[in-house]
Amino acid sequence: MVATLVFSVIASFAIYQIISKYRGLQRNIALAKSSGLPVVVAPWYTFSILWLSTFKLWLPLLERFLPQSWRGMWFDLLNPEWSYMTGHGPFEKMGMDVFMVASPTRNVVFVADAEAVTQITTRRNDFPKPLEMYTSLDIYGKNLVSTEGSDWRTHRKLVAPSFGDKNNQLVFNETLHHAKSMLGLWAGSDGNGNETIADPSVAAMNFALYVISGAGFDVRVVWPHEEGKKVEDKKSEDSIFVGSEAPPGYTMSYRAALSQLLHNIMWTQVMPLKWLARSPVKMHREVSDAAHEWGKYMDEIYEMKKTQVEFGETQANMDIFDSLIRGSGITKKEGSNFTKSDLLGNAFVLMLAGHETTANTLHFSMVFLAMNWGSQKRLQDDIDNIFAGKPIDEWKYEEHFQKLFGSMPAAVMNETLRLLQPIINIPKSTPPGRPQPLNIGGKQYMVPGDAHVFLSAAIHRNPKYWPTPSDDSSKDDLDQFRPERWLADSKPDNDFVDINYDDEGLRGPAGEDTSSDLFKPVKGSYIPFSDGFRSCIGRRFAQVEILAVLAAIFSQYSVELAVDDFACDEEVEKMPKGGKERRDLYKMATDRAQDLIQTKMASIITLQLRGVSIPIRLMKRGEERFAFDV
Repeated sequence: MVATLVFSVIASFAIYQIISKYRGLQRNIALAKSSGLPVVVAPWYTFSILWLSTFKLWLPLLERFLPQSWRGMWFDLLNPEWSYMTGHGPFEKMGMDVFMVASPTRNVVFVADAEAVTQITTRRNDFPKPLEMYTSLDIYGKNLVSTEGSDWRTHRKLVAPSFGDKNNQLVFNETLHHAKSMLGLWAGSDGNGNETIADPSVAAMNFALYVISGAGFDVRVVWPHEEGKKVEDKKSEDSIFVGSEAPPGYTMSYRAALSQLLHNIMWTQVMPLKWLARSPVKMHREVSDAAHEWGKYMDEIYEMKKTQVEFGETQANMDIFDSLIRGSGITKKEGSNFTKSDLLGNAFVLMLAGHETTANTLHFSMVFLAMNWGSQKRLQDDIDNIFAGKPIDEWKYEEHFQKLFGSMPAAVMNETLRLLQPIINIPKSTPPGRPQPLNIGGKQYMVPGDAHVFLSAAIHRNPKYWPTPSDDSSKDDLDQFRPERWLADSKPDNDFVDINYDDEGLRGPAGEDTSSDLFKPVKGSYIPFSDGFRSCIGRRFAQVEILAVLAAIFSQYSVELAVDDFACDEEVEKMPKGGKERRDLYKMATDRAQDLIQTKMASIITLQLRGVSIPIRLMKRGEERFAFDV
């Protein structure tokens, strides 16, 4: 009797869910079709937490057992990474650079059209961020990323002044300091290199963390391999220096807490910190501990800097946290509109946003250049011309950054970001009950309310916007790393024109995506930092850091793919330089690297290699083993 009752309840619930999902799907299909956009019907919402966390289990089963006749365009879109894996192909199949996917729970719009991107990013009230995706970032307080409307304007005006030329100068200097430390780790104690770096992404992540720690908090992190050594330093006497020792009152060092939290931040997006603290999984508890410990460090730094501001002390190094405190007015007797949690919340998300993206760009720039010797040589030539033999200690932000930004180093950075945009689907939305018009190619379309709108990285491989060679090889050119496209003399018909903001202060001193000396993509077609009002406020911070570290590395070294898995050093030495044996050997390493970049990339927060690595070697310039003429 009881079993029958339980079965009836379960069956009734299942039937209710099926009917509810079916009705939801029919409703969403009707809304999607009313938009006038091409529509794909999908059986479920592929950006739900459940599907994102399990699709790698289900896709192989569906590919194996689902009959070919049952598959359609929806099947091609089941992998949330499709815009990276297949590029512009799905838009070509749909016959338009904007299309909708209707599912039982949500309508989604994918956008790879520059005209549509510009409208969406400039109409921030009509296409707000879906804030439900960002509430988990409020670990230490509300912030620029997790707010909208008037709250966002308030946070933007608080944060924007932090990203000026004084901070860029500090970023440049911090980058060069930590670049020398990273080179010391990679090239060995004698600096000669020729040692295999099994996973360069690890040091790249630490490098980016340490740079933003210095430029963000005026905390100089000592690299593990330099602890106990005397390292020449030009930071001010007020700067904080930290290593592997946890100070009294702490269970983790600053370096360990910061690394543990940011390298495993994905767990804070899955469940609240209080749940992580009680989890039976050790990693979950460690992340919770790291969040607690780094919160204590931020509190301590905040109180120290607040006291300095109250006593009128000037700051030699204009770090972000100092600027936030001074700009907030929180130390003034008449009070402030900001709270301590506002400052801590923004400091945290700036730290989070500034480390993975920069680290990934550095990592993949080196890998791409190792696979493209002609581009690497051209990069080195430009760096040599810019610095004219000056040692790194004599490099100056005000003298050298603009030259880097208008030449091959920037072309390498831009091309890496074109191919490997950190966030491959930049999320926007339409408010519930408020359909929004989009004018595309002279025709108006109506996006239904309560839809998710994704600005797709596939726009970076839309042939409509990018210069390609005129020969037969141009077909797959946009899938290839070719930084020389940014040095092209030709300009698009619809040249880049920056939008007029109704409040320029909201954007802050972020600067342009690319120099006027390089190819200027059509407005809205190049979005590694997003675009419009909610574009990345730290873009210039990232650009300064990436260009400075590329210059530091390639002024002294060349980067090769490691071939250890195919031949030992003794075997390589026996092969004639520039001969077929070495070329065939290096091709094996190149083919493997290309395969891993194509098949082993995945997004948790940003797009990066997962579970595999591409080993490299730094070689003193002139001592390369595989520098083939191209």
